[in-house]
Amino acid sequence: MSFSRIALGAVTALSLAAALGACGKKEDKTTTQVESGVPVLLATARTAPESQDVVAYGQLRSDKEAALSFKIGGLIKTLKADTGDRVTKGQLLAELDQREINAEASRAAYAVEKARRDLARIEPLLAKGFVSQQKVQDAKSAYDMAVADRQRVEFDRSLASIVAPADGIVLTRHADINEIIAPGAPVLTVSQGSEGYILKAGLSDRDVARLAIGDHAEVTLDAFPQKPVSGTIRRLSAMSDAHTGTFEVEIALEGVPSGAESGFMGEARIAPAPKAGSDKTEQHLAIPASAILEGHGSTATIYVFDPAKSTVRLARVSVGTISGEEVVITDGLSAGAQVVSAGAPYLRDGVKVKVVTDLAAEQPVARPRT
Repeated sequence: MSFSRIALGAVTALSLAAALGACGKKEDKTTTQVESGVPVLLATARTAPESQDVVAYGQLRSDKEAALSFKIGGLIKTLKADTGDRVTKGQLLAELDQREINAEASRAAYAVEKARRDLARIEPLLAKGFVSQQKVQDAKSAYDMAVADRQRVEFDRSLASIVAPADGIVLTRHADINEIIAPGAPVLTVSQGSEGYILKAGLSDRDVARLAIGDHAEVTLDAFPQKPVSGTIRRLSAMSDAHTGTFEVEIALEGVPSGAESGFMGEARIAPAPKAGSDKTEQHLAIPASAILEGHGSTATIYVFDPAKSTVRLARVSVGTISGEEVVITDGLSAGAQVVSAGAPYLRDGVKVKVVTDLAAEQPVARPRT
């Protein structure tokens, strides 16, 4: 959302408040009101250290996850788990149609038996001088190779089924029954136990450049808005995602509210540690959005109150971000300065004002006509 749209909304809100307050007011103000000043509401510019924070939105994930797959390709025969299912260690989750791998195992076993017979037949001939030592060594090597090949096939067959490596939850199912899947292609992603949780989020290059491993974060899950969780950045991606252009950040959480599960969404507010050589004295301020008269690009105009003269002056300030009903000011305003938050449409540069707490009460009351 652009600043101009926010500023326009604030100005519209001010105009509405002014219109309500002006009900029954005549254009010619009384001499007493002019002398006492135009009634206004003031707000004090407060320091806003939180304006330096990096805000990221991401997904809660288990600290330990495993993408489970088959070592060989083939046709998926059974798939006994779906996204969100709880699984226990050793539970059968998926299995390939093993007719092909069983045939390979039988072939490997026959090859071993043949090589064993060949070796047994030729070894006695060596002592009689009918065959050379090399002939016997070749037969021995053929037998060893057949045994090794049988072991390979048996190992592949043992990985033609997928079992849960630990108690956990199925986070994603990537395939379905009767699909032909390639070797190593993920079938299920599961959490491994309850070792903890992390928040994964995507950041722009401008934000990720301000962060470092170990920076503190405060994470609030959407499902538990009243229970923020402390965390620490443990990984910053060195390459942006090809599809989104964002850099992934992983925040290790110290704990999550009871009932939280992988997939919950949350907001992380990260406080960047001061970098060497950076200006640590830089201070941002926050004022109500209603104080903004008009905005253009990264600048806006406001009225600043002069308590010595009870007047206001028009000032141009640099605007940073919008946070709720406040605007962050990066330049052009001092901490503790008072700005006009309501009543600005009736002002001009240098005019005298009257500070009030209830703007509507200062407007003349319209009396019914007789």
